[in-house]
Amino acid sequence: MTKVTKKIVLIWTIPVFLVIGGLGFWLATQVAVKTHQTTANELAVQQSKLINKKAKVGTVLDSKQPNVSAASTLLDKLFTLDWTIASQKEFDAKAKQMTPYVNQDVVKNSLDFKADPDKMITQTGVVMTYDHMDFLPTSASATEVKGKVIVFVKSHLKDASDATTRFVYNVSYNPKTNLVTQLDRIGTYQLQSDSSVL
Repeated sequence: MTKVTKKIVLIWTIPVFLVIGGLGFWLATQVAVKTHQTTANELAVQQSKLINKKAKVGTVLDSKQPNVSAASTLLDKLFTLDWTIASQKEFDAKAKQMTPYVNQDVVKNSLDFKADPDKMITQTGVVMTYDHMDFLPTSASATEVKGKVIVFVKSHLKDASDATTRFVYNVSYNPKTNLVTQLDRIGTYQLQSDSSVL
């Protein structure tokens, strides 16, 4: 083969290799996209199954443990009033709004019923919104339901992004009076984990 022929072959081989390389890259991309779509579909199916399972658990809870269900419903109402605060005026009025849901011992002893003489909401400008709660019953009978509650509260200052705080409570509920009989805030719960797992 002459030098000219080698150059011509080399000139034609480069585009052929580029086309083959491009096709290989395109195929690899298509496989990756297909794998991603399959994984996303599987996750959606799993999420749907979990939602259905949670709904079934809620239905079973209502039928098997009506007192626990009633406690959960009342606590949800109570914490909505307790932790949805947009102004100092709302903070100052929340104890009066919460009183119909609790007994007098709770009104006297719970931190959530204490006045705010320092006007912290006015000073800080923080806005809080109740997000949800996780109720973990530890015992249930015809006369009392006891447990722990983790209350998730979103808060922000002016235009800042939301931060979530988790308040932990020991609670008791009396099914006969339909009142919360213990509302002890025992602290905050900090979740430290790899966020990719959540």
